[in-house]
Amino acid sequence: TPTITIISYFGFLLASIIFTLVLFISSSKIQLIR
Repeated sequence: TPTITIISYFGFLLASIIFTLVLFISSSKIQLIR
């Protein structure tokens, strides 16, 4: 089942990108508040 491996890899990649964006946006908002 190589298709499941590719889907899980892209899902992990997408989750890490979203997590990084959320951290970046939240840190930017904290700096703006201060």
